[in-house]
Amino acid sequence: MSTLSVTGGNQDRQRLAWAFLLSSFAICLLATITVPLSANAYLQNSTQFLNVIVRSSQGTVNVNDAPNEWRAVLAGEERSIESASGILTSGSAIASLFVYAPGSQQPAEEELLARLQVYSNTSVDLVTASAPRFNVSSAEQILELKLESGRLRLTLPERRGRPFVTAITTPQGRVVIRDPGQYHLEANTQETQVVVQEGRATVTAAGETLGLLPDQRAELYPGAVPVGPLVPERNLVENGDFNDRFDRWQLYQWTLELLDQPEGKLEIVPVAGDPALRAIREGEGHADVQLSQLINQDVTDFNSLLLEVDFRIVGQTLNVCGVAGSECPLIVRIEYDDVNGNSQVWWQGFYAVGQIDPDETPDSCRTCPSPRFVHYQVTPGQFSFFRNDLIQSLARQGFSPPSRINRIIVVMSGHSFEVELLNVALIAETINRSE
Repeated sequence: MSTLSVTGGNQDRQRLAWAFLLSSFAICLLATITVPLSANAYLQNSTQFLNVIVRSSQGTVNVNDAPNEWRAVLAGEERSIESASGILTSGSAIASLFVYAPGSQQPAEEELLARLQVYSNTSVDLVTASAPRFNVSSAEQILELKLESGRLRLTLPERRGRPFVTAITTPQGRVVIRDPGQYHLEANTQETQVVVQEGRATVTAAGETLGLLPDQRAELYPGAVPVGPLVPERNLVENGDFNDRFDRWQLYQWTLELLDQPEGKLEIVPVAGDPALRAIREGEGHADVQLSQLINQDVTDFNSLLLEVDFRIVGQTLNVCGVAGSECPLIVRIEYDDVNGNSQVWWQGFYAVGQIDPDETPDSCRTCPSPRFVHYQVTPGQFSFFRNDLIQSLARQGFSPPSRINRIIVVMSGHSFEVELLNVALIAETINRSE
């Protein structure tokens, strides 16, 4: 009996030892596998927030970055926002949204990932804007928006490195954009319009996906598959973003008031990741330079002509637009024939410095023929966006609408000034859009 008891005890100890050994091996093996996998998952999936800035280009923009707490961003002001923030523009407000790579509180222009114009009467939510925290991650940078109603324009500059994806959800579907380019979206409770001016996009609704190429449009309706590709709204200005440098544009020589003073410099330079037209002049007395493009387009069948201008006035020494109101740092002129066959000029000046004084610095061009429009003031050194329907603005002053657009002219003028023009467009549509 004693011998059996000892033998049984040895066997129990052996089984215990083997169990301990196998358990230790299993734990070691599990740790060997799971720890690297967990570490890799952390490195791959850990994210940080992109630097997102909202700026009021016109009027007062409302930002909701806390539950039931709206904050006003006045014209020329800006603020950083984070996920789950809402942006709301009234009928007189326009916002600009800049998305930068994470990090610096004062990001460089080359770090710009996306630029959005949020038009009047628009409600859009920033769902998320994230980037991988670690360089070893293969994940994409993501901007997720929800367009409740209104109109957006999205510009994605050329950029090397980690892919950047923009996803926009509307009441009727979802739009995913991966390519650099320019995109327009408009949504309400009845439909969504998606326009690809440059680039590519995929549109999904009711379980079906539609791909859009440059100069294509899609329509989305509740519970229906995407309709398209369709012909988009038409931009009458070619190469208005200067991607092809001065192609399609006619350049003119500098005009100087004082012949012993220097001319300025007109060039295409990278600004915020996009090519831009830059005019710089330092000197005394008046100087101006201009470029023009022949349009020669019948617009009788269009009932909306939207002029859109992206620009920045870095500085100017002349207050407002001078004593005659004709020396604005940036002027856009449109030569047209009205429906009565009369030759007319639509003229809009932009300035950043000075206050209106009827005796010294008038609010419009005194030497220009009618119709005359009030100069548009922007904040010095900040990107600005201007949008105006020519047909509506002419009607408000009692003038006949255009029947033919002949030419568009861009003028930079003053004494010393620096102006950057990123894009100028004249978009012809057959549907009137509420401002």
